[in-house]
Amino acid sequence: MLKRLVQLTMILTVVAIAAAVGISNRQKKQADAYNAFGIFAKVYNIVKARYVEPVNEERAMEGAYRGAVESVFDQNSYIPADIMAKIQPRLAEKGRVGIRVIKRGGYAQVVHVEPGSEAEKAGIVAGTILQKINGKYTWDLSLFAIKAMLKGPVGKPVNLTYYSMDQGKDVEHSFRYTELAPPASSIYKVEEYKAFRIESFSDDVVDQFNRYAVTGKPALLDLRYTQDDHYRNMLKLAAFIIGKKVTVTARRRDAVKTFTARPVEGVPGLCVPHLFVLTSGFTMNAGAVMANLLKGQPGVILVGTRTSGKAFDSQVLKLDDGAYVELATVFYRPLLKKGIKPDVRSYIDDSEISSKIENILKKESHKADGNKTAA
Repeated sequence: MLKRLVQLTMILTVVAIAAAVGISNRQKKQADAYNAFGIFAKVYNIVKARYVEPVNEERAMEGAYRGAVESVFDQNSYIPADIMAKIQPRLAEKGRVGIRVIKRGGYAQVVHVEPGSEAEKAGIVAGTILQKINGKYTWDLSLFAIKAMLKGPVGKPVNLTYYSMDQGKDVEHSFRYTELAPPASSIYKVEEYKAFRIESFSDDVVDQFNRYAVTGKPALLDLRYTQDDHYRNMLKLAAFIIGKKVTVTARRRDAVKTFTARPVEGVPGLCVPHLFVLTSGFTMNAGAVMANLLKGQPGVILVGTRTSGKAFDSQVLKLDDGAYVELATVFYRPLLKKGIKPDVRSYIDDSEISSKIENILKKESHKADGNKTAA
């Protein structure tokens, strides 16, 4: 009896300690949150009291909201109600400039230029810093607003100010919104080689890539500017290339969903000795996940620079005061947040990539010749 009483006492003591620790941790978190709000109030009051000019309180608070949204993920956006009222009609417009952008270092950076667009003809390339749209600094705009302002009525002019890499200076150029229908994929020349570039993972991407790979020796899969979000179609292509089942997970705050794809029965897999996959810091979303799936697979060589490490889906949520938040609500894996390193590092310039591939093929050829001689 005494032994059971001692055991019961010990159990109750452990439970009490665990509960006390739990309460203490919750209290600490609450205290930390209250302290953070207290610090914010002090900073805000100092700004109001000491800044050389009168503070626009509404704008200051909007800056705080924007900072809270964007600090957790740099592709999130906070859109004040008055800004949304101005840009919302643009979302349905068919005219575009022909560039895709992300936020990097505060400004908008071009991550892709659509073939045949006015932007391409003007010499804008991936990596270009977009400073102003119609006189408004992109630094002061959310990513959502920037993407909306790059759309407009077909034929209407839009002025962009950007740093031209070719000219080495800031350039202001007037474009016109154009209705563009870029191909889902294209085959183009990388010096003496042919590459298969993916703009979007279409329903028939496997057939298109297979037809290319039959003639493309060596085969080059260009994911340098792929930010597409058709993950299921991407999985089909990955399964075809790898020759076995592949899996991707979509993680929400409260759930994880798994997607799988298998090679199609009766369809031969990819029959090439080498597949060179071109990557860059602009490889995002389904393109970034695919690079992770292909990394380390037999015969696959990643060439370029580290991928972005971003693969997500966003939702636009309306707040009670009429403002909006564009928030990443799904993250996809497999993915390294720092981006995946290529097997062969190369700047994304076509000529450098071409020379890197040529060197790899020469080494493989010499190695094969040496093995034949030894035999």
